[in-house]
Amino acid sequence: MNSPAKFFLVAGLFAAALGAAEEKAATFVPARPGTQPATPEPPTLGAKPPPGAIVLFDGRTLDAWAKKAGKDWLKEDGPAQWKLVDPLDKLGAGGGAVEIVPGTDCLITHRKFGDCRVHLEFRTLGAPTNSGVYFQTRYEVDLNETFGRTDGNPCGNLGNCTPKTSPLKIRASRPPLVWQTLDVDFRAPRFDAAGKKIAPARATVVLNGVTLYDNQVLDPPTGAAGRLGEAPTGPLMLQEHGAPVQFRNIWLVEK
Repeated sequence: MNSPAKFFLVAGLFAAALGAAEEKAATFVPARPGTQPATPEPPTLGAKPPPGAIVLFDGRTLDAWAKKAGKDWLKEDGPAQWKLVDPLDKLGAGGGAVEIVPGTDCLITHRKFGDCRVHLEFRTLGAPTNSGVYFQTRYEVDLNETFGRTDGNPCGNLGNCTPKTSPLKIRASRPPLVWQTLDVDFRAPRFDAAGKKIAPARATVVLNGVTLYDNQVLDPPTGAAGRLGEAPTGPLMLQEHGAPVQFRNIWLVEK
């Protein structure tokens, strides 16, 4: 075999091996019950919706949600296809949960929201986990499995709408299989009568009782969400990205 042929053969074998290694590294590994360290319970765990709140998930139905239509993030494509788990009578405080079914796409709310305060509870079930909560289907709060790690994007990171030059350094995650809380005050961008943006979106993000961002100015979203531009209102979106994550006790207060 001549040298060029050998080179391409070796390169091809290396690429195949690298691809296989990357695929293997990305395989979801469920967490084992009883192996996680104890962490303080978040102060808003099991928080009940206040008067006037819009309950988006109470553990019983997904009536407030729809399946996202693929790359059209603002369009519905039939009913939500995630699965309900932990009936109310078994789980107790906090209510039943809904679990991501990998490959069934994200969920978006039927209603659109501008300024709002959102409470939700979630738990990761293993690693790697990559999910998120998108305000207006644009501004993402990352929900990653990063407990005990100092690399990668931390859970609660506003990764697609804050400067990459100022990464979030606070780590406030709880272990897998343990319920966590996310509380976000979101202020939508402002537009004048001609549709010109006159003020940016802002957000305060509290993960497990720890403030990660305080009235943070949000840049126009990047990545896939950047296609949408910015708007006064939009649906709330829960992201499906190939791994199971559970959510419960989701409610919203409009401002």
